[in-house]
Amino acid sequence: MVQEFIEVEDVGTFRLVAEQSPLVIRRDPYLFAQYFSSMIFINISSLEEKEVRRLFDLLRGKMIVVKNLVKASSISDFLKKIGESSPKK
Repeated sequence: MVQEFIEVEDVGTFRLVAEQSPLVIRRDPYLFAQYFSSMIFINISSLEEKEVRRLFDLLRGKMIVVKNLVKASSISDFLKKIGESSPKK
């Protein structure tokens, strides 16, 4: 379980961690990579476009893009919350 969130500004530092992580989570404007009990993150909006492109190319096979976050205590709680937020047909 993640206990610390550590922000880095250097692309090289984030890349070192991201290469060791099984996946990288993208929730704009942040990228997250877990390293043991820490979540290392970088704000990509503060980077140059060239650096962002290079990171995306490097992490393409392990990056997942998060569309929405739902906090739930159980599957039934999750389904209930999703049902409440889904548009009615």
